[in-house]
Formats: sequence, C-alpha cells, structure tokens
Amino acid sequence: MEAEQSQKISKKKVTFLIIGAIVLAVIIAAGAFFFMGSNKPEPEIISQSTLEKIINVSDLSTFEAVYNGIAKVANEKDPEKIDYYVSYDAKVKAGVDFEKVDITVDNENKVITVSVPEIKITDVNVDIASLDYIFFDDKANTATVSQEAYKKCIEDVTNESNNENAIYELAEQNAHNIIEALISPFVEQLDAEYELIID
Repeated sequence: MEAEQSQKISKKKVTFLIIGAIVLAVIIAAGAFFFMGSNKPEPEIISQSTLEKIINVSDLSTFEAVYNGIAKVANEKDPEKIDYYVSYDAKVKAGVDFEKVDITVDNENKVITVSVPEIKITDVNVDIASLDYIFFDDKANTATVSQEAYKKCIEDVTNESNNENAIYELAEQNAHNIIEALISPFVEQLDAEYELIID
C-alpha cells in the first residue's frame, strides 16, 4: 500500500515536472516572440546625410586623357624668336569635387535630386622622360633646359586641356554614372519607388 502511494506520488511529480517544463517553454517562447516583435527595426528613411556619406569622396577624377603635345619655347629677350620646340607625353585628369555635390531628398514625392558641380582639371602629369627637343638656337641647349621645358610642357597641356570640351563632357558623363552607381543600389534596397535625378 505504501509502495503504491509512493508510486502515485512519483508519477504525480513526473507529470507535474513535465507540465511545468511545457508551461515554462511556452512562457519562454511567448517572451521571445514578444521581445523580437517589440524590437523590430524601424524602416530606414532615405536622408540627405546618408546619401552624402555614400558619395563622400573629394576630388574624384572621372576621366583621364593622354596627350602627345609639342610646346614651343620663345626666347626670353625676343619673344618673336623661337629657341626650340619640345615634344612630350602627358596625362590629364578631370573630375569633380564630390564635397560640392548637392543632394536634395523629397520624401513626399519620392524624388532624389543630385546636382553635380562644375567639372575641373584635377591633375596634369607630364612624363619628363618623354621630352624630345628640336633646337633653333643652340645656345638654348643648356644644363637647365629640361627644367624650363618641363614647365612649358605643363603650361601647354594645361592650356590645351582647358580648351578641350570633350574632356569636360566625358568627365561629366562619367561623374553622373559614378553617382548613379553609388546611390541607386542603396535607394532601390530601401524603396524602389524613389526617382533619382542627376543634373
């Protein structure tokens, strides 16, 4: 009789422990669900500052041109007289200052407008090893001729590139493409309904 009672008590304890464990598991699951549900991340809003961080690069060159030029060097005392011509190879880079890119976000109409600043020449690099001379005045062929010629080549390629519209047009088109490539994936991920206008 005592053994039967002891068995019944043991069965009751086991049943109670099983029920207790199930209740505890349900409470933990419900708590976890509530906790996860209450900590849902709020939807991100597309902001001007976020987009500015994405394109936070300064003086990005968006186009590079290769020049094979010839600079003429006049006589210092008689500017009408040419001392020599010097041929050279150079690389010219053009681009924009991305810190001056203007971004406006119209969340109501879902429009992002990006204004690209004026394209400028960002770097001129003359290969000094490429200099080749044709002298008209042998007296100009001195030990310091390469220094003078190098400066004249930089002046020449800078003047040439400043007047070359194609460099500016291609650099601007590339700047538009880079901005679109940087911003579009981010915008599409958050809200594909936004329209991106780059001007």
